[in-house]
Amino acid sequence: MEKNVKAAFIDNYLANLLALKVSEESVEMMRNAHKVIDLKSKENLMIPGEICRHIYLIVRGGFVCRYIHEKTGSANTINFYLEDLHPLMAPLDSYFTATPTHCEIKAISPSTVIALTKDTVDVLRERDKYFSRFYHDVVITAMVEENELKTKLIAYSAKEKYDYILQEMPSVSKKVPSKYIAEFCGISPEWLSKLKKPN
Repeated sequence: MEKNVKAAFIDNYLANLLALKVSEESVEMMRNAHKVIDLKSKENLMIPGEICRHIYLIVRGGFVCRYIHEKTGSANTINFYLEDLHPLMAPLDSYFTATPTHCEIKAISPSTVIALTKDTVDVLRERDKYFSRFYHDVVITAMVEENELKTKLIAYSAKEKYDYILQEMPSVSKKVPSKYIAEFCGISPEWLSKLKKPN
């Protein structure tokens, strides 16, 4: 991804924060503290056993969050992150508790993210009430949406999960490889192909 495109994205995002009354000092701190990370398709941003010390904002591309069973090693997709769907991401089982995550966050296409350390975020929250309000709104939204997805994973049949993706998260069906959608639905890719066929 071109450097000037990344810079334009960052400038636009920070300008939006200024519009929300986040202070210029806070915006400048974020400008100086952020790190841009490029990933190849299928490359992991996080792996099980790591402690998440950053929050990530997707500039381009997409990711799946997969829970890796600690004994069997089996993987199950539990969330999707795209530019237009859950663009702020962190494994919540680690970010808030500073304990090792059970999840991997894997790029599903060439991707770019902006990383900001949790320490920086915590300082900004403490110093700037408008940043704190923005952060609270974003994090609460992310937690509610993730909880809703987990509820669907528990309660819905495979067809209901797939229908939910089509209706509520259409970009997932267009951008995420079928393998991960099938994992989310709890079925094989072959069964997913059957679900895709009109009755």
